[in-house]
Amino acid sequence: MKKYNIALSVFFMALAAATFEGTQQLTAMESGLGPGSWPKVLSGILFVLGVILLLQSLWEHDQAETQAAPFNIRSVEFRRVLLGAAILTGFCLLLKFFGFIIAAAFMVPAVMRLMAEKRPIVLVGTTIGVLAAIYLIFVIALHLPLPQGSIF
Repeated sequence: MKKYNIALSVFFMALAAATFEGTQQLTAMESGLGPGSWPKVLSGILFVLGVILLLQSLWEHDQAETQAAPFNIRSVEFRRVLLGAAILTGFCLLLKFFGFIIAAAFMVPAVMRLMAEKRPIVLVGTTIGVLAAIYLIFVIALHLPLPQGSIF
């Protein structure tokens, strides 16, 4: 597990650096917070967490490596990871063609079902709440348009 953690920490630090660099073109507002502020903060947090994971992995005892359970690609957990990746891929495709609201309206309950939530009222209520919060924060408060699809 140690080598996987080291590889993941390096990947996350590189992703954070690339994200931070990519946000340099976003406009800054005079008040200090703008469209590029939160991606910079989140990429900084991701970089720090990657460093922490790297340090923990390097200082980890070798005996913990032998006690770790083997990686099983036939396990239920691994299938859930693959299903989660499929849901995110579907979200990206829906986002491209139908826009954020419609794509998220399918993704949020799909992820909740993946995490074993079955109550319809919770699925619908959480989806509406999440979409309303995103709309209020980004469109109303920050004056940022949500991604529009090519069909709508």
